[in-house]
Amino acid sequence: MSAPGVRSLDGERLTELIMRLLLDSRLRERLATEGAAAVAADAGELECLETIDLDELDAAARRFRSNIWRLGTGGSLAATFPRSVSLFAATGVGVGVGTGTGTGTGEAELLDGFLGSPSFARFRLIPYSGSGVSVEEAFASYLLGLAGTRPDAAILRETVDHELMIALFTALACEQPLSFVIESEGIVETDRGHAALRRYAPAALASWGEAAAGDGAVPYAYFATPAGVTRGVVSERVAAAFAATPTAESDAARRALSRRGLW
Repeated sequence: MSAPGVRSLDGERLTELIMRLLLDSRLRERLATEGAAAVAADAGELECLETIDLDELDAAARRFRSNIWRLGTGGSLAATFPRSVSLFAATGVGVGVGTGTGTGTGEAELLDGFLGSPSFARFRLIPYSGSGVSVEEAFASYLLGLAGTRPDAAILRETVDHELMIALFTALACEQPLSFVIESEGIVETDRGHAALRRYAPAALASWGEAAAGDGAVPYAYFATPAGVTRGVVSERVAAAFAATPTAESDAARRALSRRGLW
C-alpha cells in the first residue's frame, strides 16, 4: 500500500517512467549510483523507483533494445533497410543530424540515436495504446533527418524512401486492417488496393541494381493488391494514372493498369 499522502502513478505516468528507464542509460546509472530519491520527480515516482531491482532493469533494457532492432518487415530494421544501413555505415554519417564522424555509423549507434530521437516517439510501441506510425516509418524518419545536407544526401534519402515504401506496401498487401497509421504522402487507394508514384534519380536506381534511361528523375511505381506487391520503373504514360486532376490520359492509364490487375 502507498504511504499516507503518497499518490501512486497512474497507468500513463507509470508507462512513461518505464520507458524513460528503458531508453535512458544515464538515468539508470544515476539510479544505481545515487539512489531513487536523487532521480525521482515526485513521491509517486519515488515509490515506484524504490521497488526496482537494478539487475533486472539492466537486463530488461538490453532485451528492449534487441527487440526493437528485430522489429521490421524483413525480420529486423537492418533487413528492412539493408542498403540504407549500409550507406550510413560506409559514409561516415554520425548520429547527430547532419554530422559526420568519418568512421561510419554502425547498427548499435543507429539504434542508440533512434531510441533517443523524437522519431521513436511517433512509433506506436504498445498495442491498443493509441495510434502511431509503424516502426519502419519511425526509423525512416530518423534516417532521413540523419542524412542532413551531405553531398550524397539525395541518394541516401531516396534509398531510405524506397526501402520504406517496400515495407509499407508489403504491409498494405498483407495486413488488413493496418495496426498503424501511415503518414507518408502520395499513397492512393485503388479499386484493388493501394498505389504510389515516386521519382528517383538514375544514380539512386543504379545503386539499387535497377536500370533507367535518361538523366532526369525517373518515375517509379508501387502497387499493393491481394496478389502481392508490384513495383518498378514505369513510363510517363503509366505515371499519368497518378495525376491529381483526371484527364483523358490519366483515365486511360488507370484502365490499362486495371486490366493488369494493378489498379
